[in-house]
Amino acid sequence: MKHFAYAKFLAFIPLFLLTTCTIEPPELLKVGVNQWPGYEPLVLARDLGYLPQKQVKLVELPSNTESIALLRTGRLDAAALTLDEALNVISLGTELTIVLVFDFSNGADVLLANPTLKNLVDIRHHRVGVETTGVGALLFHAALNQAKLEDDDVEVVYLPVDEQEEAYMRGQVDAVVTFEPIKSRLEQHGAHVLFDSSEASDLIVDVLAVRRDQVEKQSENIFQLVQAYAKARSYMTQYSEKSMQMMASRLQMTPHHLQQTYQDLILPSLVENITYFSGAPSKFERHTHEVYSFMKKKGMLHREISFSHIQDKSFVMRVKL
Repeated sequence: MKHFAYAKFLAFIPLFLLTTCTIEPPELLKVGVNQWPGYEPLVLARDLGYLPQKQVKLVELPSNTESIALLRTGRLDAAALTLDEALNVISLGTELTIVLVFDFSNGADVLLANPTLKNLVDIRHHRVGVETTGVGALLFHAALNQAKLEDDDVEVVYLPVDEQEEAYMRGQVDAVVTFEPIKSRLEQHGAHVLFDSSEASDLIVDVLAVRRDQVEKQSENIFQLVQAYAKARSYMTQYSEKSMQMMASRLQMTPHHLQQTYQDLILPSLVENITYFSGAPSKFERHTHEVYSFMKKKGMLHREISFSHIQDKSFVMRVKL
């Protein structure tokens, strides 16, 4: 009788192994994020344990240029990007849906120059470092508009964010389009602001962009990410000093300076996100059309794009704190 039971057990093993081997592992949402105060609540959410590790992974990268490259190849499922960057990715053929607005830049993105350049028009015939695949290009064109300069009036030097500080210090560029924490470090070496995003109202918006082919497939993981972000924002309100200390450390800034930086950003609340995505057309859709028109006029897009699935407010609608 024991031999018969043992034989039945042995016969069951291959079936068990076959069954377990065919079970697909759960999807992991891979999200690209770089060092930017507006994205930092995502990292805070992870550090506070709000992000379920088996469902969401933050991939820390040196700049949005890398996020864009990995997003386009499918090695990332989502990324924290500026709205113009998201539109550029869509124009290159990778469909994206925006599910969350992180911030509106209201002075946090800047064009910095060395002390010899006193006014914005002085950048004529000088070298300006710009991350041309990132938000830098948008702010740069807005600055040229204000100075009444054409693209060929300035020598543009392509510089990813992580190379800007060294290039400026070595004198390889006379000015640079950048943001924190690089802005503060260059100001310590005499650089000063010639133009900032407060002079280009609502032009620079940071968003959470998800590959459209993952929106339905990983809906639960996306929701968990948005929920964790909302919880981190709530933590920032309740424990401001502690949260500033945690975030400033990774950004290599002082807590006081980080707090000052947030004064140059407008971080919409969860309710404001819902309002922004609501209506037909929503305020977000109208805003997106404005940014799209500006980019199209400046030749910054590769092709016409569709706005039929540009937003999905279902994730912010589901959040409960």
